[in-house]
Amino acid sequence: MQTEKKPQNRRKLTRAQRRRRRRIKRNAWRVTLSVLTVIGLVLVGALCAGFAAFKGPSQTVGDLLTVSMQETSALKFIPHIYYSNAEVDAIMERNSVSVGDSETDTSMIVIEKPTPTPSPEEIAAARVEVTPSPTPPPENLLTSEDGIDVFSVVGGTYQGYMMVVKDPARVTVGTCRDKFDGSKGLQLKDIAKRYDAIGAINGGGFEDSGGVGNGGTPVGLVVSEGKLKHTGKDKKYNITVGFDQNNIMVLAKNMTADDAKAKGIRDAITFGPALIVNGEPAAIKGESSGLNPRTAIGQRKDGAVLMLVIDGRQASSLGATYSDLIAIMLEYGAVNAINMDGGSSSLMYYRGKYLNSGVVLTGSRKMPTAFIVR
Repeated sequence: MQTEKKPQNRRKLTRAQRRRRRRIKRNAWRVTLSVLTVIGLVLVGALCAGFAAFKGPSQTVGDLLTVSMQETSALKFIPHIYYSNAEVDAIMERNSVSVGDSETDTSMIVIEKPTPTPSPEEIAAARVEVTPSPTPPPENLLTSEDGIDVFSVVGGTYQGYMMVVKDPARVTVGTCRDKFDGSKGLQLKDIAKRYDAIGAINGGGFEDSGGVGNGGTPVGLVVSEGKLKHTGKDKKYNITVGFDQNNIMVLAKNMTADDAKAKGIRDAITFGPALIVNGEPAAIKGESSGLNPRTAIGQRKDGAVLMLVIDGRQASSLGATYSDLIAIMLEYGAVNAINMDGGSSSLMYYRGKYLNSGVVLTGSRKMPTAFIVR
């Protein structure tokens, strides 16, 4: 019995077509091999360059790179390629910043009520001859309006902005929502808009496991307009910065909700380290920290609040160290100052726009808290 032959679905290729297919496959393999070779060479070159930087003759360079990367979410692993965990810990220890256990001396801040400008009638009645003697503004003053001065700040490795708010009562803590329930945070501009604020800088830290957190859960104590918003359990950044009912900045270690209530704290968030306490700068060991985007807040002896943001991780601004922040704050007269969350969170918002460029291409990171100005 003869079996019926099944029809062939594929037509027979000619010899030329088979040669063409083999040639295409051969060329594709060559291109793939070339790409893989280039990638391999780049990786080997990067590893060699990294070895020269981390393990080269200058340990200072290795320390600077290590402390810089340890403050990022995505690059923490790189120093561990070249150093053991113990070596990384030793580098972090010899490049650190520390302050004493002194409590903030609130008597060092004296907030004077502004003297009212006499009316033309009062001047005439007192027969006072008023001769204006204008003082030229500093060259780096960008704007001065409604009791807020904004300055450009430029250093050897950084550029940024300083906002000086003359009335500290205008500075409060804004939150992404009334209650932290694990929902996503808000971008800085949206926190500002939520309070109809004209200015803002990012605030304290937040849970960000693996660098992909939703920015909705803060780390540490949060008090906003006299109301306790979050207590916190993480002691990684155990310095709380707040303003009391007299609008004086208070820095305190391990502040609890009961402590905040006893001190009359109206607004507070947690991060660190403290940079200046009672006019004394923090003790710096080694490089103290790497070059990164930074945010800091401080207060002058006349009560004016200093809000500083530095760009980083950019060709035009590599970033600043803690030492740089201390120097800038002292230059602007800070009696007390503290470092806030930095990196891709560092942003300054003023009158409807961001002043600095930040490092996130998709816009501001979502965050739970901010210092706002109304």
